[in-house]
Amino acid sequence: MKNGRWKRGASAALTLGLGVGLAGFAWAQDGRNSQDEAAGEAAQVAQDEASTYDPNATAESLGLEPLVLPDDFFPLFPWDHLAHWGAEYQPIPEGLAGMAECGFTMSAFIGNVEDVEVCRKLGLKCILEANVERFDDRPLSEEEINAKLAEIDAKIKERVESTKNDPTVLGYSITDEPGAYHFRSLAAAVAAIKKYAPGKLAYINLYPGYASTIGADVDSQMGTRSYREYLERYVQEVKPQFISYDNYMIEYSEDLRDWKRGRSHFDDLFEVREVAQKYGLPFWYIGSSLCIMKDSSPPTPARYACQAYTALAAGAEGLTWFLYYPLGWHSSPIDKNGNKTLSWTYMREINTQAKALGLYLKGWRSTAVGITETDDLPPLPTSVLPNLTAAFSSQGVYSQGETPKIMVGEFVQKNGDSVAALAVNLNFGTSVKVKFAKPNGFSTLKIVSPVDGVARPVAEAELEAGFWILPGHGTLFVWEK
Repeated sequence: MKNGRWKRGASAALTLGLGVGLAGFAWAQDGRNSQDEAAGEAAQVAQDEASTYDPNATAESLGLEPLVLPDDFFPLFPWDHLAHWGAEYQPIPEGLAGMAECGFTMSAFIGNVEDVEVCRKLGLKCILEANVERFDDRPLSEEEINAKLAEIDAKIKERVESTKNDPTVLGYSITDEPGAYHFRSLAAAVAAIKKYAPGKLAYINLYPGYASTIGADVDSQMGTRSYREYLERYVQEVKPQFISYDNYMIEYSEDLRDWKRGRSHFDDLFEVREVAQKYGLPFWYIGSSLCIMKDSSPPTPARYACQAYTALAAGAEGLTWFLYYPLGWHSSPIDKNGNKTLSWTYMREINTQAKALGLYLKGWRSTAVGITETDDLPPLPTSVLPNLTAAFSSQGVYSQGETPKIMVGEFVQKNGDSVAALAVNLNFGTSVKVKFAKPNGFSTLKIVSPVDGVARPVAEAELEAGFWILPGHGTLFVWEK
């Protein structure tokens, strides 16, 4: 952290030309040999980007209207568009029933109003396709832009009319991974949904930080000089109700074995969290539930868990999986013949845990987050779990003195004086035992069950012995006075 703002390392901030198209993935490096040169260019990027948005803007000055959901609802759904490809694998009602059985609280995106009733009977909320098209405003005249904006307003007014008061419909899907050159059209779409369907969500998902920026050797995907500029401009220009983004680097890094790629997961997580907190907006995370990379190993329970638990530890208030159906990739929860796979069973288990902990954390506010000292990422916070240590089993095959990687997110109770910390084991091959001291002013330690979300007291002897955390999983500790 510097001056209250999360700073990416120079290599992350200046790695340009990194494609995120789902048909392929290219890992680019800037090839700079001089740290001084990289630092100088980073400073120039920061100076240039600052002129495109107001660094002093606030939620109040922007008139933001953050999404507010019921206390008993945690958004959890698969990122599939059923109207486009769902029926290729299963009849839509069968697919929706399978999603409910898999522990989701929402269906994949639906295109037909008739499917809303199916979702209602299954106890699922849903997001309906808005059926509007974003546009690139760069080549257009002001007259052409205004005509397109009016068309978006009219289409959304018509689209939401029959479902705007339906409690099963959480909101309407606008677009995925826009560039800054789409923001004007998206602002119109968000404003229209607020106007014609008050209380409903205008769903937009953003690029990850490894999408290409201005200055790359390819057409810029984000249309900005940095990820921070992209996020800031999105909030200030579109005025969304929340922030959703995707990052598949846990998979792409082969479960963090390639740390240079894997740290991008944490770069984005920390930066999105910071921007969301700055503007009082909730944020949702999209992780990988299949193999997007051709040579990726199949997803394991630890891979699902690590993505879900790290997001929760950073304060994410919603979780999405890409994808439920294969769509040309492999190891998906449902295979090309419409059958459940091992991935489906793993995802169901992690969905159960994420929902239990996500609902519990709705009564808490994220205050700090960090990981074991690595590069220039924020270090572990120490307020809730002081003197924290982590160790592999003495029976393991790890090098003497090797330190396990862990992540910790701290929370304070919104309506109370208790504190909590979610500790996550970032090692995929073995469990880790954590030990810590009692923070000043607190006496009772509880652990929140990832099965039913109930916080249960821990005996003093257990605190002294320490706590095992499974590979990729986390444990939510709560201290009461």
